[in-house]
Amino acid sequence: MRRKLTSLSLLAFLGLGTLAFAQVTGVVNDGNNFPEMDAEVVVKGTDKVAYTDENGKFDIDAKIGDVLIINGKEFVVTSNNLGILKSVSENVDLDEVVITSIFDAPSKSGQTVVTGESLQQFNPTLSVDQMLGGKVSGLTSQAQNGAPGATSNITIRGAMGLGGGNKSPLFVVDGTYMTVTDMNTINPQDIQDVTVLKDASQLAIYGARGANGVIIIKTKSAKRNSKNFSYSSRIGFTEMMKQNDMDVMGSNQLLNYQNDLAQIPGIAGGVARTPEQIANLSKINTDWDDAFFKNGLMTSHYFSMSSNTDGDSQSFSLGYDKNSGAVNYYKGLDRITGTLNMSSRLSDKARYGINVNGSYQTLDEPRDINNGQNAFYSALQNRPFADVYKLDGNGEIIYKPNGDPTFNQSVNAMGYNALDEMYYTKNQTRTFRVYGSAFFEYELAKNLFARTTFGATYRRTQYESFTAPSANLMSILGSGGSKSDQSIDRLDYNWRNELSYIKSFGDHNFRATVASEYIDQSNYSMTLSSQGFPNDKQDVQSLATTKLQSSNTARWAVTRFGYLGSINYDYAKKYFIDGYIRRDGTSLAGLDNKYGTFWGASVGWDIAKEDFLKSSSFFNSLMLKASYGEVGDDSGLARYSNLTLMSLTGTYNNQGIGAPSLNVANPQTTWEINKKLNVGLDFVLLQRRLSGNVSYFKDTRTDFLFNKELPRETGSFTTTINAGELVSSGVEVELNFDVISKKDYSLSLYGTLTKMKYKINDLNGLDELIVSGSVEDMKHINGGAPYQFYMVRFAGINRDNGNAQYYDIDGNITEVYDANDAVALDKSPMPTLTGGFGLNAKFYGFDLNADFVFSAGGYTYNNTYQILTTPTTTNNKAVQADDYWRNPGDVTEFQKLTSAGFRYSDQFLEKSDYINFRSLSLGYSFDNLLKGTGVKGVRVFTQVQNLALWTKFHGNPIVGTASSGYAVAGDSGFIANSYSLFSYPNTRTYTLGLNVNF
Repeated sequence: MRRKLTSLSLLAFLGLGTLAFAQVTGVVNDGNNFPEMDAEVVVKGTDKVAYTDENGKFDIDAKIGDVLIINGKEFVVTSNNLGILKSVSENVDLDEVVITSIFDAPSKSGQTVVTGESLQQFNPTLSVDQMLGGKVSGLTSQAQNGAPGATSNITIRGAMGLGGGNKSPLFVVDGTYMTVTDMNTINPQDIQDVTVLKDASQLAIYGARGANGVIIIKTKSAKRNSKNFSYSSRIGFTEMMKQNDMDVMGSNQLLNYQNDLAQIPGIAGGVARTPEQIANLSKINTDWDDAFFKNGLMTSHYFSMSSNTDGDSQSFSLGYDKNSGAVNYYKGLDRITGTLNMSSRLSDKARYGINVNGSYQTLDEPRDINNGQNAFYSALQNRPFADVYKLDGNGEIIYKPNGDPTFNQSVNAMGYNALDEMYYTKNQTRTFRVYGSAFFEYELAKNLFARTTFGATYRRTQYESFTAPSANLMSILGSGGSKSDQSIDRLDYNWRNELSYIKSFGDHNFRATVASEYIDQSNYSMTLSSQGFPNDKQDVQSLATTKLQSSNTARWAVTRFGYLGSINYDYAKKYFIDGYIRRDGTSLAGLDNKYGTFWGASVGWDIAKEDFLKSSSFFNSLMLKASYGEVGDDSGLARYSNLTLMSLTGTYNNQGIGAPSLNVANPQTTWEINKKLNVGLDFVLLQRRLSGNVSYFKDTRTDFLFNKELPRETGSFTTTINAGELVSSGVEVELNFDVISKKDYSLSLYGTLTKMKYKINDLNGLDELIVSGSVEDMKHINGGAPYQFYMVRFAGINRDNGNAQYYDIDGNITEVYDANDAVALDKSPMPTLTGGFGLNAKFYGFDLNADFVFSAGGYTYNNTYQILTTPTTTNNKAVQADDYWRNPGDVTEFQKLTSAGFRYSDQFLEKSDYINFRSLSLGYSFDNLLKGTGVKGVRVFTQVQNLALWTKFHGNPIVGTASSGYAVAGDSGFIANSYSLFSYPNTRTYTLGLNVNF
């Protein structure tokens, strides 16, 4: 049963409203006992109309004795919950219906459904995975950065490995499997709903691909017995959000700061100047934000049409979205999307369906790495008393012979103006995707169904980067222009075959399914790099004078095969039991250990249907649920790590050299195992005005991958073994409260909350382990949390002499910095409290929607703030840099300055807590004014995204990846939000929109 999303602070409103509110609910099934979506439900003699959702469920204002008209048939309202209404009028106390594919409808215990309508409150160029943050308990979504089209680092219930860091869930879009990197190609206006699966009893169905959670995205299909045409459009602009407490100095302040530093021996950031020189240079006060950033344009157009008559359904959509971003010289994101969905009943026994989706996307965005080529690095650190361009004696810009402006390079300590490179560089990533599925289903005998489903995703990605010969960088490198082209072809497909027996007899409902699934992934890539081009315009590789040895091709393939069985039973929709078992094989595991058997089971009890509560108007549903299972995860296994490989390392005497890999394949290396426990309570109360769930979960992950050193006499080789145990546990809460629910006005509040805890129980016999591959120093601690920051502890400032103080390894205060005093701090980047909340309100045609997300308990090492306050360069600084110790007794933020600058310690380890006012929209619908015109509805609206951010963090706490030039999701040791380092910050977007339905 679809679960509504819900609010954190609702109980204070329980006294509001009236318990006498008559909200009648029910479920409409067709003659075959399948749910009838979009059936019209009318209260006879009134203008009250409602439509059923994809589960056949409806809610409508009515009272006892009213008559409902559904598909021409009349049903008398005898209670507030009518149960299932079939093709004949009868009161059957059922709430759920059977859906044929077990992959489409696993046990509904512990799933959350987000409607497509709620996602349309956001800017359509925001990736779908980002939209889910705060709307689903147990799901954490941190944007990689603020660039248009950026996807997120998304995890469900803290999924991670002790080596590979964050683990992303599986995305299932219309039956085909996709990854989080595909999510920016999906138009959110195409989405009907998103279902998030978390329990082992559900995930076991998807095998190894589903071990870290599953997100099922269903695109829109035609409404039953209807024809529809719609168009929507948005236009707006985007701007950089001001970073919290991160103002940089103006010219006069920086010049005086540098002059003061010059009086301190050994400080590299000091420059002595006379008052006259300071006054003269202060006349220039460049705002580098204006030079690097812009107000970007955002436009969106979406068209759809659909028809569903006589069992034949067709729908088509076409969308275009553009977001130019907020950085000068870059075009941002352009995306074209299209969908075509068809389904039909060939007979009473057979039906088929085809879903085809496609997108073509171009993406142009700046470098994301910590150096002078980074726009965000430069905008914060370029000196304000330097001009953007070279000027002549009259203060006019000096132009090159070809008419290009000459950029001033003396803008920072590096002597490098990133604007020059941005001006002369063309970057573009073009991605073409086609994805979808087709199914055929046949009723072999009464209650016996066979179904085959084929799903596939094809991606063609082409990346071009050309830096023109006129660029200052090319003069430095002496290369005469450079070009890099990369092409990637990837095809993923899955083929599933199912046989299901479905039988209801009396109050007993039974289903048994056996199925098989084959999954294939293949990838081919090609890279070509060259230098030496004739001019700034001609950039094809054939014109280059030098082809570089970095040019190469590569390919890989992964296959999986599994077969499963499931049994689902319920008695009177009151007692439920589900069981699943799946045996999976993967080409990634050791050659002698490729197969594993995994299982899951769940039970449920709807207490509200017991006689002692059945007549209660307070309890509408009270489902106690529990599940346990074990699922395998092969995401930690590197491709071809089950083979001992040879590497070609160059030539000797004009002959190739081959050497064996230092890692010897272990034929017994196998899956990581995730043992999942979930206990929860779903509830619907107060005549369906208050709904939600509370769950406790515990995920025990074992058999992580560790390197084991082999005896030295074998040649210093290593091999890979399975070991270790990590427990992630927590509590999830989802609530929804309809404070007011009337025909012409309503108010509902919703929210989610997740509390997380992590503990390592086994570390392959070690007490602690340095995290390999992490950007910041981290350790795993046996008996403690994973990914703890490992650094020297800052003990404050000696106010008498201004020296920085630190704790030594034993906890004693010292003024001597020693890197050997570093300890694990029991602080990690993973937040321990996440969620979201908001409201939806309507009032006589007006609608107001507000959405907030929050995160607490995590820590981020703030490299950005450290660099902007340390005195070791002559670059611009944050205004706080001037607040350093000068005289005995001074109470300042920073210690006495020395030539060493600020050392690596937890002085710059900051809490990354925040509340983000993510979206606010206000609209008006003209539906009642357009009756009889052929127009079903018109809505105009305005929306602001990222309206406000409340945090004590210096800068942007939502840093996600922080610097993709160093590490990205999937890399060894990568944990989202672990450090801040001049990444694309959040942007604010303002839009006006129009929706028209015919």
